[in-house]
Amino acid sequence: MKYLNILIIEDETPLAEMHAEFIKRHRACRQVWLAGNLEQGRMMINNFKPDLIILDNYLPDGKGIELLQELSARKYHGEVIFITAASDIDTVSDAIRYGVFDYLIKPVSYERLEQTLERLSHLHQVQKQAEDVSQWQVDEMFNTFARIQAKPAMPIGIDEITLKVVQDAFTDNQVGYTAEDIAKKLGLSRTTARRYLEFCTKEHFLQAEIIYGKVGRPQRIYRLCPLVG
Repeated sequence: MKYLNILIIEDETPLAEMHAEFIKRHRACRQVWLAGNLEQGRMMINNFKPDLIILDNYLPDGKGIELLQELSARKYHGEVIFITAASDIDTVSDAIRYGVFDYLIKPVSYERLEQTLERLSHLHQVQKQAEDVSQWQVDEMFNTFARIQAKPAMPIGIDEITLKVVQDAFTDNQVGYTAEDIAKKLGLSRTTARRYLEFCTKEHFLQAEIIYGKVGRPQRIYRLCPLVG
């Protein structure tokens, strides 16, 4: 996983601090800095070279869209997320033209912001896989910029909290577990563990392989999919 150094450029200090507290809880966050205007923002970009900039448009010494244009001209290698009250079509169109990763209108939904951070993390996962990519990986990269859809309802028998616990048990795609392993590790029944593992396999979070031993029935081993681990 790529860990992100993040700069928030927002003149409303309480709001900037709220953004920072939320972002710090994300697993990909390493460091967060705050700037209250464009001058401070430019200085901190030059000094710290953040991986991600959270940018407001209406600032005391100018507009964030001007900074975004500058970054585009300089071929800035990080990403920019606009969080602003500016909802006019010209600003939105310019932000897209200058390569903004996402555009969130105030008052921001933190669930929506979390989805954006997850898409950015996924993009980095795809980018680091190889220098040459397949069409499927190219599609994955472009799909990270697509509009987030509402979360689908969990199927019957799958609880979102239990699902996260099962997924969190997998941290390394070199390590595999059987349903019995996960059942013991998490205190679940083997039937429940297998149900969640099969669901994760169907959703391409896990991959499964069958291992044939010398005695007994073959075992089904689950591992993180390469693009996840």
